[in-house]
Amino acid sequence: MTAGQNSQLMTDNFFKLRKHESSTISGHNVTMFTLTRLTRHTVLVFSFITLCFLFYHSYTHPPNQKGSSFLKSIPEILKPITSPGKHAPPRYKPTPSWLPPPIFDPFPLLATSTADPPPIPEYNIPRPEMHKEYGLDRPPPLFIGFTRQWPMLLQAVVSYITAGWPPENIYVVENTGVHNMNKQGKLTLQNPFYLNHTTLHRLGVTVLQTPVLLTFAQLQNFFLSVAYQDNHPYYFYSHQDVLVFSFEEGLDFISRPADGNWEFYSEAERKEIMSPVQAGKEGYRTIYENCLRDLQTATKRKERWGFRWYQYDHLTLVNREAIEAVGGWDSLIPYYATDCDMNAKMGMDGWTMKPRRVGIINDVSTVLEDLEVLYRNKFKMPKFVDPAPLPPEQEEKIAKAKAEKEQKEKKEKEGKAKRAEGHEMPADQLEYFRVLRGVGDEMGQYKYRDGSEQRNNWQRSQRGGEGEPFYYNADGFHSAFWTLTDAGRRIYEEKWGHRGCDLVSGTSLKLKDQWLVEKDWEKNEDKKG
Repeated sequence: MTAGQNSQLMTDNFFKLRKHESSTISGHNVTMFTLTRLTRHTVLVFSFITLCFLFYHSYTHPPNQKGSSFLKSIPEILKPITSPGKHAPPRYKPTPSWLPPPIFDPFPLLATSTADPPPIPEYNIPRPEMHKEYGLDRPPPLFIGFTRQWPMLLQAVVSYITAGWPPENIYVVENTGVHNMNKQGKLTLQNPFYLNHTTLHRLGVTVLQTPVLLTFAQLQNFFLSVAYQDNHPYYFYSHQDVLVFSFEEGLDFISRPADGNWEFYSEAERKEIMSPVQAGKEGYRTIYENCLRDLQTATKRKERWGFRWYQYDHLTLVNREAIEAVGGWDSLIPYYATDCDMNAKMGMDGWTMKPRRVGIINDVSTVLEDLEVLYRNKFKMPKFVDPAPLPPEQEEKIAKAKAEKEQKEKKEKEGKAKRAEGHEMPADQLEYFRVLRGVGDEMGQYKYRDGSEQRNNWQRSQRGGEGEPFYYNADGFHSAFWTLTDAGRRIYEEKWGHRGCDLVSGTSLKLKDQWLVEKDWEKNEDKKG
């Protein structure tokens, strides 16, 4: 073998060796890659199984106070949404042992037919453009807010109309929070928020709707907003739990609950107002005309006036300028005590508030059986019913206490009872009104038959509507109302540093002192200590 052949042989052997080594290394790499991937998957699966076990163990064996688990800090959202069988069923409140009977519509003529409302007494028909006779370019609106209890609202509206208030000047403000459901007829009579738009339109009144459910203070600011929008410098507002009459009998010396100490500008005015002319005679004025006349008197006197109360705020005349000057109603004091706040601000800023006499206003909690009696239907006798009577035993207890207290007034009581029974029809229209007015007075007395304990019980008369749009449990609404009321009273106390409604007469506070003063009752308690 030559040297060249030896060299070639060595070269061939070298490349064969390199090729063998390369093949061996490549196979080893493939093997290692496959083993690495298998190991990685195995670790992931094992980790997942381990975590599942730890989750399960953590939830079935929660840590005690001595020990802890690393899973204890896991967010609540990672815990199961439901744990079947691990929670006791809810504890429901006991079913009430007494519920008021279902309510009825007190104006069956309009509720069950397409007939027009009956004519009002001729002497109460308002003269066209009467407001111009009293120096007003436009008639001021009368706002009546409504949230619940349709029969009470309907009674108030009909009583205003039949007493002589022009229906086109009456604005019912639907503040139910059910949006258009009443307008579309989707609520039923037993629903507390039921309101019949059709009936109100047939009576000739306008219905306004609040966009959402408002509190009393917010509703007052809504009235103010409408007055701005429609350019009304003055307006009236009324509660819905009233029954009003004009002085059709003439003289009226009956003192009614919530009557104020009437204020007069002169002795001559006192004599005139306290001796109204009887219906049908020259000089007779309806409650509406008396209100226009009182507005004219207030504006002519150039007085810095804010409110005119006609039996406190059951019917109120409002000067928009005064409300604006004191910053409006405090929406953070939603219900009771918000009037104390407003009246105090008015007084501190020099705006007068006077109780004036314009008609008969009964603060009531009951409903006439048939509102046609307000139109003087001579074939029907005035009677009233309680839409939310107390349990029989409680009513008997109240009646017994009242009877013992009224022993000295037995004759007067028997006369009223005889009128209410209605065995004899009145001989003429004036006599019919006397009976009607007498029943209205009894309705006012009935509301306060137990002091002030039951005066708002009528608000709980309707309890239906379950399953209807925007349903709200009636008892829940009642409870929430009083919770908000209590919170509002506390806000009022924090705002003024004083408890009680006597901010003007009982303190030296000024309008600018809101939210700036210490609590005066704490200082008084320190002195006692």
